[in-house]
Amino acid sequence: MKKWLAILSLFFFIACSSGEKKKMTEQLESPKKVKVKTEILKKETVSTGFSYSGTVFSNTTTYLMPKVVGYIEKIYVKEGERFKKGELLIKIKSKELEDKREFAKAAVKEAENGLKQAELGIEMARQQYQQAKAAYELAEKTYKRFKNLIANESVSKQEFDEVEAKYKMAKAAYEIAERNVKLAEEKLNQVKIKREQALAALSEVNTYLSYTKVLAPFDGIVLEKKSDVGNLAAPGQPILKIGSLDNVVYAYVNESVTGKFKVGKKVDVEIPSIGVQYIAKVLEISPDVDPATRNFKIKLTGNSDATPGMYAKIKITGTKENILLVPKQAVVIRGQLEIVFVDKNGKAELRIVKTGRRFQDKVEILSGLSEGEKIVIENADKLNAGDILEG
Repeated sequence: MKKWLAILSLFFFIACSSGEKKKMTEQLESPKKVKVKTEILKKETVSTGFSYSGTVFSNTTTYLMPKVVGYIEKIYVKEGERFKKGELLIKIKSKELEDKREFAKAAVKEAENGLKQAELGIEMARQQYQQAKAAYELAEKTYKRFKNLIANESVSKQEFDEVEAKYKMAKAAYEIAERNVKLAEEKLNQVKIKREQALAALSEVNTYLSYTKVLAPFDGIVLEKKSDVGNLAAPGQPILKIGSLDNVVYAYVNESVTGKFKVGKKVDVEIPSIGVQYIAKVLEISPDVDPATRNFKIKLTGNSDATPGMYAKIKITGTKENILLVPKQAVVIRGQLEIVFVDKNGKAELRIVKTGRRFQDKVEILSGLSEGEKIVIENADKLNAGDILEG
């Protein structure tokens, strides 16, 4: 008896549960009333075009690197700051070069003193030479005269010997004076060479010291600071990255619009951050297409008001087309599907659509809808198929 009661109770519980589940399903699937706004779908004429992102770059970009080793003493410009050609941008301190300059100055001074002494020495040697020459010439004349007199026995042998001795001494003094002049001239030339070498060394040091002042090679702007004051500077290590003021715009565009770009062609460019719009000319077109993105690189003329690094938008005007457009809010995303609800005799009919291009606040419909149908454009996200529409 208890067994039969248990079986009857189980059947009763199952029956009640099934009835409750059926009641809940009927409640979920029952249509509801939703207040919506609708409009008749029709084709609209739009001007199709393309828009691509670009970036402003300096036409000439370079890194300022020192030619000497030293410590950065001063950087006179900041990132984003503009400068003129020849303006001092960086000052480097090199104790080693400064010491070499002082040594070179001392060498030049020593050489100049030596030159003065050599010039004085040659002047004295020339004076002595002139005196010795005059004494020699006089002694020579006296000797020749006494030589004739001794032959005629007009003078004594002792007088002749005295004159001859004086002549020989004068001749020797003359020859010594002549050699002294040549030696003084050689010394002067050596001192002159030494002075030239000292001046060349000083000039070389001054040239290297001039490299401690890094000047702007052109009118431009500081793009990036690569080092700071106090850091060691050395050849090959950049301190500043700079760019010229004549900028350009680089952009990557899809290969599908290859025919839209030709060198010399004019296109519209906008720089939103500064509110500038201008007509740019295509300067270069890269022949290489990125196999991953199918994009290729183009180079356009820039604008003087733009700063390198700014975002640019390149616009290409296309042809006019008549296409189906719906407001963005009319398209509902559910999972992987795009849905638009159509008003069918006051009830919501679900349509799976395929969308295309975006035009501001509207979306192109490629398939799933037809012109003349009434679509829901407000509260579409609250609808399910079969819901009653209230306008």
